Amino acid sequence: MDSLPDAAGPLGLVLLALVDSTSMGTLVIPVILLVVGQGGALRIAGRTLLYLAVIGVFYLALGIALLAGLLPLIESFGHLLDSPVVMLALALLGGFLLWWSFRIDPKAVAKRGGDPEASARKWTERARRASGRPSLLIGLALLAGVIEAASMIPYLAAMGIIADMGVGLGHGALILVGYCAVMIVPGAALCGVRAALGGRADAFLDRAHDWSVRHASSAFSWAVGIVGVIILLNTLGPALSLFAGQ
Repeated sequence: MDSLPDAAGPLGLVLLALVDSTSMGTLVIPVILLVVGQGGALRIAGRTLLYLAVIGVFYLALGIALLAGLLPLIESFGHLLDSPVVMLALALLGGFLLWWSFRIDPKAVAKRGGDPEASARKWTERARRASGRPSLLIGLALLAGVIEAASMIPYLAAMGIIADMGVGLGHGALILVGYCAVMIVPGAALCGVRAALGGRADAFLDRAHDWSVRHASSAFSWAVGIVGVIILLNTLGPALSLFAGQ
């Protein structure tokens, strides 16, 4: 997949990091903490930044571990990724992710009788219980990271892009630092709003909370769809051309 770094390298990583920055763990929970936190504005902002720092470090460590496993595999078997069968399989995976993104869209879930906001309400209650104690905030960040890791499709796709760039583990880790920093930038910016404006930010943060809870599920469905499109763009054409050339 020599075209992958060129077509979906740096710009693809930025896009995926921005998508990851809207997830439950990196945006919704921090907004909840900023809304329900007790004490002065600086204290609330500081504790929310602690949460963001922990989840950022968690994803950085997870990414480095994934890269450490992916790089030897790509070095040994990377040539197989250019085979028509593998390219077609990846194209089918991209198509499946695009189809699934429509299935998990909140409107589609509601039509089937589901509750697309149920997960967000559970996390709201967890955040309320943890907001007053730093130790609980650290535990909340680790819990959110562990639970979300399996469903962080954009993050996993980003690991594949970085591994396929051929930059090695050291440079890959540096790219990951930037990626994880982008992931927590929106939440950190809202912490700055709380710290700077104090109680005057209540109305704005309440609206941000309501918006983030309503759109948490749709953000995930969009993320899945974007990853599906990126995979399709980088595999479908080459797969068809490889088969046509045989």
